[in-house]
Amino acid sequence: MKKIVLMLVILSFVFARDNPFEPVVSSKNIGKATNIDSNIKPLKVQYFKLPSSVRVLRKIKLQVLNVDGSIKEITYDINKKVDWHNDFAIANSKLQIDHKETKIEPKLLNIFNFLTILVDQKKLLIKTKDTLIRELFFAKPYKIAIDFKRNVAFYTKTIKLKNSPYSKIIVGNHGSFYRVVLELDGEYRYKIKKNSNGYLIELF
Repeated sequence: MKKIVLMLVILSFVFARDNPFEPVVSSKNIGKATNIDSNIKPLKVQYFKLPSSVRVLRKIKLQVLNVDGSIKEITYDINKKVDWHNDFAIANSKLQIDHKETKIEPKLLNIFNFLTILVDQKKLLIKTKDTLIRELFFAKPYKIAIDFKRNVAFYTKTIKLKNSPYSKIIVGNHGSFYRVVLELDGEYRYKIKKNSNGYLIELF
């Protein structure tokens, strides 16, 4: 029995760690720390833009470099409506980011005595008694073309708008009809509805 106890004591010394106070997990076995480029600047605020087709921000996926040199992707669920016109930012939480919303006043455009256009945010009213013949949609640049029946002669009119999704309005003569072209500042879907004043266009 004494021999067995003595053998156990000897084995415990043979297999014992060199330093009994050294932790089981140490800098020797957790992997090497990453050698981060010293030229990389600390994150303060990083702005980015979204394509004009975006309406809802579902998720944000970040690719990060860990201290052990491994690369990992982290996903955050958002699922919120967004306005692609705005600048978006990833920022240090201690920073205050000022966001001033631009107030857009309605614009009334008296084109001719038979045609008036009212622009209000994403809505546009073509006030006319003339009959709509056809509507066309073009991409890149995104444009809505609407033809109205009227035998009239006039020079083409071009109106540029600021701070509006309708960046340019062009009214041109085509003999037996005239065309109203609404040039858009990005990608939209739209609907046209006839009402007592004329035709209401709404972007979404």
